[in-house]
Amino acid sequence: MRVRKKRVLMMEQIIKKISSLWSKQRLRTVKPNLYIPIIYSKIISRYFYCVFAVLILASVLLFQENIISSIIGIFFLGMFYLIFRFWRKFQQIYLNGINYNLQYMIVSNKFYDSQVVNGREEITNYLVLKYRETELNIEIYAMKYGDKYNDLASNLGSLLSSSLSLELGEMTETISQVRYIFPKFAEMRLTWEDTLLTNNINVSEMVSWQFGSPPHVLLAGSTKSGKTVMIENLVAQYLTLGAEIKLLDPKKGELSWLVGRKLEDRLGYKVVYNSPFQIAGALREAVEEMNRRFQVMADNPDTYISKGKVLSWAEVKGNYPLVIVLDEGIAFKTEAETTKEGKQAYQEAMSNLGSLLVKSRQASIEVIVGLQRASSDFIPTYMRQNFGVALLLGSTTSDLDSCRMMFSSQDIDYKTCDIGTGYIQIDGVIPQPRYVEVPFKSDELDFEEYFDRACERYWRIRNNYGLSD
Repeated sequence: MRVRKKRVLMMEQIIKKISSLWSKQRLRTVKPNLYIPIIYSKIISRYFYCVFAVLILASVLLFQENIISSIIGIFFLGMFYLIFRFWRKFQQIYLNGINYNLQYMIVSNKFYDSQVVNGREEITNYLVLKYRETELNIEIYAMKYGDKYNDLASNLGSLLSSSLSLELGEMTETISQVRYIFPKFAEMRLTWEDTLLTNNINVSEMVSWQFGSPPHVLLAGSTKSGKTVMIENLVAQYLTLGAEIKLLDPKKGELSWLVGRKLEDRLGYKVVYNSPFQIAGALREAVEEMNRRFQVMADNPDTYISKGKVLSWAEVKGNYPLVIVLDEGIAFKTEAETTKEGKQAYQEAMSNLGSLLVKSRQASIEVIVGLQRASSDFIPTYMRQNFGVALLLGSTTSDLDSCRMMFSSQDIDYKTCDIGTGYIQIDGVIPQPRYVEVPFKSDELDFEEYFDRACERYWRIRNNYGLSD
């Protein structure tokens, strides 16, 4: 009997969980009402107060005449008070609910058509919204039916964010709908220390990608945006994958002195390239290395083809990635164009950079370019299209032209960001730009010790024969 009772209880609990999940996660349609119940709820609340006052007065008067009648009056007064409390709680839940907030947004912004029927205004057509609430997110679907609200469906990010009091996490658009995803809980911001603990390239708790999938990173941001700090962190993360690093730093700044010289001491090869001729030479060597790798792969098809798939260079044991970091490309161009020889070096460098962006993925060569502004003055449009990761940091996000040059989508309501925050888009991972907070570098961080750990992992990966393990 006890076993049977336990089974019955377990079945009841399972049924309750399934039914609660179904009712919570199913897609609901918002049906706007011109006569939003908040008006009626205020009227009902006033009636409650009036009746409550009458009952109190009656109880006081009855107490003077008949104690039993007064006790009964107090009982009903208590019951009425409990009903009133329940009503107020229900009212607050409703007025703070998703359905009500979306109705209010549609009605207050007049996203509807109406006509008078029998002396009463009725809605005849409106922007159709559907929503689903899960454990982690609130998903809003703006439907596209080819009516006058069709274009509006992809421009609701800011309004929905304000209505729900949540930050927009992701937006995806199809022919029939636009889906907005609002995380219910803020991401935990990563620290620099956290980024050395995984085999992916991590930008935040929820944003990461594998080496080469997709390839190449374009990172833009004005002064004091956290751009250089982010590049330093990316260098450390690529080191932990066993990647060879080349730092092309025409400004001869902290990337050279804080990171580059340290790596040259620990890794035993040239890392830093500063002058236009050094930078052009480094890119030339990278293209030569890419072509060498392609030749090795072509000469050894049995090694580089597995299960009908062509492996990348670093997927084979004993091979390692190569990462080229070019910071402040405009500074490179400005310095190079002061002499005839410099101009020639610059033209050669840009030609080689273009070749790397287009062809180097299979050779496991990755390019990171850091700029203050991703304008065509340095990065032509055809080059920008070959960056799989685009990250824009700092107050530059308030400049729509900068956002347009960085991202393929123009339908995002970009907000002005602070140091270390911005928007990111990753091909095949995050199709629409989304807000992100990059790893935090604390004042207590031991910079030397941090890169020592990254270099130790570099050698550990190298001694274990590459990324394929």
